[in-house]
Amino acid sequence: MRHLSLMRWLRTLSVRLTLWNTLVVLLVLLVALFAVREGLRYYLLLETDQFLSDEAHLVLLTIEALHPDREETLAEIGRIAASHSERGWFVRWLDEDGKLLFSSRNAPSELLTTGTPLGKSATLYVSADVRSVEHTLRKPGLPKYRARVGAPMAFVNNDVSRLTRVLIPVGVVLFLLAPLGGAILARAATAPLRDIIETTQRLRPSHLDERLKIRGTDDELDQLAGQINHFLDQIALHLAKHRDYLANAAHELRSPLTAIQSNLDVVLERPRSTEEYREVLSLVENECQHLISLVSQLLSLAEADAGVTTIECVPVDLAAVLRSCCELFEPVAEVKSVVLMLASGDGATVRGCPQQLRQLFTNLIDNAVKFTPPQGRVNVALTTSMVDGKSFAQVTVDDSGPGIAENLRVRVFDRFYQIDPARQRNVSRGNGLGLSICQSITESLGGTITVLTSPGGGARFQVLLPAQQDQPER
Repeated sequence: MRHLSLMRWLRTLSVRLTLWNTLVVLLVLLVALFAVREGLRYYLLLETDQFLSDEAHLVLLTIEALHPDREETLAEIGRIAASHSERGWFVRWLDEDGKLLFSSRNAPSELLTTGTPLGKSATLYVSADVRSVEHTLRKPGLPKYRARVGAPMAFVNNDVSRLTRVLIPVGVVLFLLAPLGGAILARAATAPLRDIIETTQRLRPSHLDERLKIRGTDDELDQLAGQINHFLDQIALHLAKHRDYLANAAHELRSPLTAIQSNLDVVLERPRSTEEYREVLSLVENECQHLISLVSQLLSLAEADAGVTTIECVPVDLAAVLRSCCELFEPVAEVKSVVLMLASGDGATVRGCPQQLRQLFTNLIDNAVKFTPPQGRVNVALTTSMVDGKSFAQVTVDDSGPGIAENLRVRVFDRFYQIDPARQRNVSRGNGLGLSICQSITESLGGTITVLTSPGGGARFQVLLPAQQDQPER
């Protein structure tokens, strides 16, 4: 168990951030210390080369000023060499043929002959232990004397070694502090994540009121918290709708079952006549038909929610579907003295299931006819429109009924929601699922359905479906 706990702890984001922060700090530290060390070496070598070049030039100026007095020249060069002897510098004087005319006692025995140009008249000679700079005298009437001034590299190496000895303790201290700094940075970076974890651990399906804290930094963690809060809002809304859905479904199922049970209890109290039995059985049949319709609608919505529908979509002539739906309700409209009109224009083709489309527009026309008073009108229109460069078929169903208040329109597609009795005409029994099924079918086909106020003051349902040019299925 301890081993598993340790492995789980090592895999935490905080530990991994600590390790990465530590590795990055140590890498930067090593690079910085190495850069400082090598930078000092480079600077010392650059300064040394400049000093050697200046001294070699000074020797040539001395030779030029004292020429042709060789004795005096040798004496002066000797004094120059003596002034630098404590630092280990050496001086050489050569003629144009390379013959040695003067050499300091501390000068190396071997004379380097291959060097690197350093300026117009200077050459740099470098070996493992010595650096030297040679200048050549280029004056008309004077021999091409050469003066070489050099110095051992021990002092440069000593200075670099001293700096290294200083940097090593500093590096050790920083090496020890790096994990601590990495842990502090990792803890600060993961603090919002810990808050998110602690908050989400307290959430329960029955308790979704708490939300993650937004710190106002607008960084990625704030954006994550905002997205989680939005997701929690959606879940809470979904659960609330689900609870209402279950309660309403139970109520809708219980009502016909209670009616069936009550009628059966009454009829079984004592012997009844044939007409009485027939009347009760007719009531029971009506309630059973209502139950069958309700269960069928509930199954359709459940399949749509689960996305398990396997209906094949084909090109469908929408005008033909609307004509068949209107023909179905013409007798009902005629009995109610309601004028049912269809304006299909040039027609439109959509991709979908003919049965689903008939169910969609049958529900809308049924509602329109149901809630339109006698002498009223129901207008069904089919047009095409362009939205964001895409072609859509637009179907509008207008009635001249009492309409739907604006504050109630947002709920007309909720399951089991029914408008107040002022809109009910008691012509048929509803359960509040028809418009929910209409919305589900429309959205499954990639369209939208909205409710507005018709020009006549009633309700207007507008359906937008993607149109296409395929051959329609009739």
